[in-house]
Amino acid sequence: MKTLAVMRPKNRLQESEQMAIAAGFNPICASPVEILFNKSTLFDEFINNLTNNTIDYLIITSTNGAEAMCSLAADHLSQEKFIQLLSSVKVIAIGPVSAKALSRMGINVFETPSEYSSRGLVELLAGEVKGKKIYILRSDHGDGLLSQGLTEAGAKVVDVPVYRLVKLKDEEMIRLAEMTLAGKIDAFAFTSALSASSFIETVCELSKEAIDHINSATVAAIGYPTKERLESLGIRVDIVPPDATYPAMLESLASLLNKSTI
Repeated sequence: MKTLAVMRPKNRLQESEQMAIAAGFNPICASPVEILFNKSTLFDEFINNLTNNTIDYLIITSTNGAEAMCSLAADHLSQEKFIQLLSSVKVIAIGPVSAKALSRMGINVFETPSEYSSRGLVELLAGEVKGKKIYILRSDHGDGLLSQGLTEAGAKVVDVPVYRLVKLKDEEMIRLAEMTLAGKIDAFAFTSALSASSFIETVCELSKEAIDHINSATVAAIGYPTKERLESLGIRVDIVPPDATYPAMLESLASLLNKSTI
């Protein structure tokens, strides 16, 4: 059984660990980042425009974004009123995981792209959003491809950071770093650019040979922004799954590692 380093926010660690076990891995889990919901005047503006029915599309790119949105909205409206107002907006989820999270909250999802990524969202919407007002609710570290692509397609885009990602360095992170340096990790699952930076920074503080140790294992990046960040830090990326989701990354890792043992 291959040992997999799983780096996810604390509120996703338990379910992520169980999913990795189900995929046939021995997961070692740590949280390089903490999620903090983010109140802002941009979100206040979102609520005002939603109330005035001047929003055409709402894009949610993660379950964290969905949860942050509903939590922040509770300061302005009742849940029932918020869901009612969203019924007049085309709510787009980046993939089935986000769509399920929204559905559990009672929010109807209009559509998801065939490719679960920023690129997939742009390809889905580019031909229909000219002159439309789009709100994107996501983290403060969202990549620029989505907002740039939709703006170039003629949309009026407002990017709202509904949660912030803050670097963490706790006992779990130190343990994972030490296991990396001891050569005990077979593969790494990096699920965001910031978590990649946070973990590699921690490992490099412990050893000048940190990059070599990571590159001796199999490295997966959840999407191209994460891949680019890893490569900028000297990490060789072996896998980018076809869909930018954690389950797809586990599947791609399992497939590659199983082939290497045949």
